[in-house]
Amino acid sequence: MGRIKRKTILFVIIIFILSFGIVKATDFALHKSSETEFCISCHSMTIPYDDYIKSPHYANQHGVSAQCKDCHINEKSNIEYLTAKLGGIKDIWFETTGKIDSKEKYEEHRMEMAQTVWKQMEANNSATCRNCHSYDKMNFDEMSAKAKQQMQIAASKNQSCIDCHKGIAHSLPKVKSYTFDINELKSGSTAYTTTISPLYNDQDFASIKAKILPYTQFTVLDKANGATKIKLSGWQEAHKNLLYAMEGKRITDAVIRGLDNIKETGKTYYNDTTKKSWKELSIIAWVKNTPVTSNINQQWEKNTFEYESKCAQCHQKVQEHHFSSNDWPAQFKGMARQAKLTKNETQGILKYLQYHSSDLSNNLEN
Repeated sequence: MGRIKRKTILFVIIIFILSFGIVKATDFALHKSSETEFCISCHSMTIPYDDYIKSPHYANQHGVSAQCKDCHINEKSNIEYLTAKLGGIKDIWFETTGKIDSKEKYEEHRMEMAQTVWKQMEANNSATCRNCHSYDKMNFDEMSAKAKQQMQIAASKNQSCIDCHKGIAHSLPKVKSYTFDINELKSGSTAYTTTISPLYNDQDFASIKAKILPYTQFTVLDKANGATKIKLSGWQEAHKNLLYAMEGKRITDAVIRGLDNIKETGKTYYNDTTKKSWKELSIIAWVKNTPVTSNINQQWEKNTFEYESKCAQCHQKVQEHHFSSNDWPAQFKGMARQAKLTKNETQGILKYLQYHSSDLSNNLEN
């Protein structure tokens, strides 16, 4: 009997030691795998690491660095902690199977991975951000006037940090743009431009001030010597050297100054509010190599992301339908300057906003 009791005690002690060892080993492994050095031991993770070391989260005037775990692991929630660890296993699997083992492959999947993290932060109200950034401890008076205004609005709503602050520690993903060269189009084809491109009167390509803007629909008439002859249709307000997409709406498709082949179709429109006459025009011009698209919806998706990620960094997002198509140009001018958008980004996002504005969003055909 005594011998059995001793064996039982010994067995319990052994189980206890083994269990304790397993728990300690697991705890060590979990904490070790949270270290930045462990994260970047995978080749693919050196890509986001290069983004990180260029950001204020790595080097700043305070000499404080946020590590990978500080942003990606919510240690205050056991469920989210374990979820993050399982997510890490997925990253290791992607590395092992070659899904993201090169910069090109990583960039191809950057949007997918970023959206996963953004959704997690939206779900927990940016819990990891709040370990360092607390509305209650912010000194709004030390902020710039614009930052103070927007942060106080965010604080009053307890808004999630990720709503406005995407692309802070890592580069923003690039939205796929399904474009191709205009030379690939056949005569009679209809497509949309995606960049600002010069327009010419003929194949001599004498420089004039005419240009076609992004997301302008055109029809191919002819092709010769690497150039394309196109037809544009739209409206002119009074004597402005601008071609608008539709009557009464200042959605600019092209600057037509210097073009010779401009014909009036006979259709007119009078705006009682502005007291201005509009007339429909048909224009023929030449354009050199330029990227185009046949699917405008894919471009709208690209602009949706650009608008939300770039413009929302300065202020709370203004909904597309908040302004009319004619009001958006004046409202967006300051936003574009503040967000340091390129000319192509400015024109593209503006046209996206106009086509999704209060007076047009319900009438989109595309």
